Amino acid sequence: MSTEPGKPFSVGVDREMCQTAAVCLAYRMYELDDEGKAILLTKNGLNSESEDNPLRDAEGYVKIDDLINPEDKTPEEMAQQALDAAKLCPFNAIIVKDKDGNQVWPLV
Repeated sequence: MSTEPGKPFSVGVDREMCQTAAVCLAYRMYELDDEGKAILLTKNGLNSESEDNPLRDAEGYVKIDDLINPEDKTPEEMAQQALDAAKLCPFNAIIVKDKDGNQVWPLV
């Protein structure tokens, strides 16, 4: 995956913004937790809300390369899926950042 500025590098969910529209579930990297909020699934079997998950950062963001990938998609395809899911969310609850931590989506 390219890590040029502006390219998707990590993704997270703003739990306050998430209103359970569930459009992100079209992408297998997401599921809903017990509160009906979107969470990201990581390749180690944990999720973005598991504080003991070493694949998430302190804010709950996960690198694109660390997301579950059962269909063995390329890093570029995974980055595009993360961005597509973010763009589909009607509440802008999915935040995508580049390698420098700059927000790629939603646009600011």
